[in-house]
Amino acid sequence: MRPNSSPVLSHPSDRIATESDPAPTRRAEGLMFLWLAFLVWPLIAVGTVSAYGFSIWIYQLLTH
Repeated sequence: MRPNSSPVLSHPSDRIATESDPAPTRRAEGLMFLWLAFLVWPLIAVGTVSAYGFSIWIYQLLTH
């Protein structure tokens, strides 16, 4: 059987690193950390707590 050589179906970890694929810089990693730490994760936390509170509210509305 022939191996799958389609770039669409290949996994990113299957690629061989070349000189044209620059490694992420320390600045890029720091910016990504700040993005995650101060925007993405707080939004996910607030959304999770809000969804839980909403589900409790709906439960109480339907059962009491």
